[in-house]
Amino acid sequence: MTEPTVINALLVEDNPGDARLAQEAFRECESGIFRVTHVETLADALEHLHAMECDVVLLDLSLPDAKGLSAVSRLRTVNPEVPVVILTGLNDEDLAIDALQEGAQDYLVKGFETFHYVGRAVRHAIERQKIERLLAASLEEAKQASRAKSEFLATMSHELRTPLNAIIGFSEIMNKELLGALGNPSYAEYSGNIHESGLHLLGIINDILDLAKIETGGIELRKSWTSLSEVLEAGSRMVEQRAADGDITLVADDTSQMPRLMVDRMRFLQIIVNLMSNAVKFTPEGGSVTFGGRLDSDNTLEIYVNDTGIGIAPEDIETAFTPFRQVDGALNRKFEGTGLGLPLTKQLTELQGGDLSLTSEVGVGTSVLVRFPAKAIENINEDRLAG
Repeated sequence: MTEPTVINALLVEDNPGDARLAQEAFRECESGIFRVTHVETLADALEHLHAMECDVVLLDLSLPDAKGLSAVSRLRTVNPEVPVVILTGLNDEDLAIDALQEGAQDYLVKGFETFHYVGRAVRHAIERQKIERLLAASLEEAKQASRAKSEFLATMSHELRTPLNAIIGFSEIMNKELLGALGNPSYAEYSGNIHESGLHLLGIINDILDLAKIETGGIELRKSWTSLSEVLEAGSRMVEQRAADGDITLVADDTSQMPRLMVDRMRFLQIIVNLMSNAVKFTPEGGSVTFGGRLDSDNTLEIYVNDTGIGIAPEDIETAFTPFRQVDGALNRKFEGTGLGLPLTKQLTELQGGDLSLTSEVGVGTSVLVRFPAKAIENINEDRLAG
């Protein structure tokens, strides 16, 4: 027969009558063996926590040397692993919620019925504390694993970029025949393919590196007042050749009167280029991509990129925002990519204080909206300061 578990309970109660009732209640418990140590002050309780093995503390909130919930925090400072059960005469729902938020495992109001099931309440509190510790440990392990993954990706991406830059540089020299003719025309074609593939791979590596930096807090923003119109124009220039090759029309709505934004210009341009590139990539021949900006009624600046592309089913939108996953996950999918563009763009937007949302309909197109709050907008920000 298994020996019953011994539970060491520390009862912190200055009222002799209530202390006797609690001790009697523990003696009447059928399952488990309670070894109760009784003290009358918080100072004695703190001393006992240092000196003895304790499984649970039953705490009155009206002690000679401590009133209210400050006693809970002081106990948890000394030993955060020991569950605390409040045992008080104060029948106050708000106080009970505050006690739980402070770290107590339960809040019991003194009375005959309470003392009748106090043993069960204590056992439940101990089990809840164990579960919380396990969950906290699991969460910390997950965080460490995520950090290790991000650090590995950042290291590998950095190491890969060095030889890749050499491949891109030398293939460009060969493709342009800067040191003389290559001879066979096929060599020029091969070197061009090497250069193009190298640039594509470098883009993937840069995306992975950026994603890893965001996850580890390694991206530093250099914010300044930035012209929306200039960034949209620059982004348009960077994708116009791809759009022309696909017979896709770029439509730029007038943003010359839009206020400037307090953002990191390089990262903001990266956001815009990613969105425009995605729109062009998933828009068939003869389609169009429209982009621009507007001020909302709540002084939020909205930047939109709308396309007439293939669209995304509503149930697949969450997948589109998940790193390393694509809506079309088949190996023979029509569109190449790693599934990093949209998740990275969303994280870069949020890093700068904005938010990104997407609406889409299969066969009709996709609309991406990037929103920045009034505090990031120049004229509105100045008006607020003046007011």
